[in-house]
Amino acid sequence: MSERAVSDLKGRVAIVTGGSGGIGHGIAARLGARGATVVVNGRSEERAAYVVDEIRAAGGNAHFHSGDVGSPDDMRALAQSVVEQFGRIDIVVPNAGGFDEQARDPKVRGPFAGIDLERVTNFVGHALLGKLAVVQASVPYLRENGGSVVFVTSEGGRAPTPGQTGIAAFSAALIQVSKLLSKELSRDKIRVNCVCVTVVRDTPSWQAAFEHDDAVSVAHRRQYEKIVERAPFGIASPPDIGDVVSFLASDESKYLTGAVLSPTGGLTLH
Repeated sequence: MSERAVSDLKGRVAIVTGGSGGIGHGIAARLGARGATVVVNGRSEERAAYVVDEIRAAGGNAHFHSGDVGSPDDMRALAQSVVEQFGRIDIVVPNAGGFDEQARDPKVRGPFAGIDLERVTNFVGHALLGKLAVVQASVPYLRENGGSVVFVTSEGGRAPTPGQTGIAAFSAALIQVSKLLSKELSRDKIRVNCVCVTVVRDTPSWQAAFEHDDAVSVAHRRQYEKIVERAPFGIASPPDIGDVVSFLASDESKYLTGAVLSPTGGLTLH
């Protein structure tokens, strides 16, 4: 991290959905380290306490706000509560998946001929809602000072991966929506970018594939094992993704909007 980046987000308020663990933890910690006031959103205050305490122990400012990303009412309440407490919203990171079990269901994730299309389309709809509701709720407040939205989604939306019809449909749609929003919100000085990730250590997906025997299908686990074997620069950790997101949230990327970045360590190239 550059010397300039150490406190370049001071005075800004960031919402990170799914910030209580995995990739969200890495993102929240990096934003806090750069001076932002970080609002860690999740459903469990107990789980989020570790992240909040870690940011505070490092000299940062962090708070927990509950809310279900799949509920527009919850997200409106979250945005309103953040503004009432801190006076503004500058950065929104829709990171939470919220539907991991659905995504791992063999009837959703598997060869196209055998999946349940009703379950797949249900997953896609819920997953999109879980990313977009917090942004829609925050836009009225982002307009006041300009700001940055950084979506976090799957590289499966850019790199076709066998067995991932649902992930491909959801993530590709989100990527296109992020580009649309970058145009639509540019008049309000709101930048919108997207980060696409593949396998990341110390996340629910990683734990399901490598630490729980019956959490994923054999084909799913083998797919992850192949990724680990092929990764030229190894497997990313949550802080690695946090570095990319915090860059996009900061003025270091102030001329960048509508971009899609894939920090996959050389696994995919675009």
